[in-house]
Amino acid sequence: MARLAADDLCGPATLSVGTIHGGIGVNTVPEACTIEIDRRLPLGEQPDEARRRLIDYLARAADLDFPIRHDPPFAVGLPMSDETNGPLADRLSAVVAEVAGTCRRVGVPYGTNAAIFAAAGVPSVVFGPGHIEQAHTKDEWVPLDQLQQAAEIYYRFCWGDPAEQ
Repeated sequence: MARLAADDLCGPATLSVGTIHGGIGVNTVPEACTIEIDRRLPLGEQPDEARRRLIDYLARAADLDFPIRHDPPFAVGLPMSDETNGPLADRLSAVVAEVAGTCRRVGVPYGTNAAIFAAAGVPSVVFGPGHIEQAHTKDEWVPLDQLQQAAEIYYRFCWGDPAEQ
């Protein structure tokens, strides 16, 4: 499959097989097998285009003599551009630097509901404590000092520095 250009902040498109289901026992040929694929889009790629490219690729690569059924996507997420959030991101970055001492903006390859707001023209950023490696896992956790620091950042961002009030 041809590789698409990677986004400077968020990196390349990603693809992973998240689930595989099939068969009833090790000694029985399965009647069917189902795989579920998670495909993340870089900026500029459209969901319908990505789905069509993936279906075409699977048809060529699988070389099967039976049909493959492609169900509609479980969810369609949009990539989130950094183009319309400038003033919001600048303001949040300034508050983060005040509280944490440093601030570095990064792009991420995961999905977020903020992309829906951004697509509707609402400037949006994603910010919070913890590490993405622990998010949505069975052992999800956030260090308490990061939680306290994030609470202070949210407070100052929304209402200003309490020392100045």
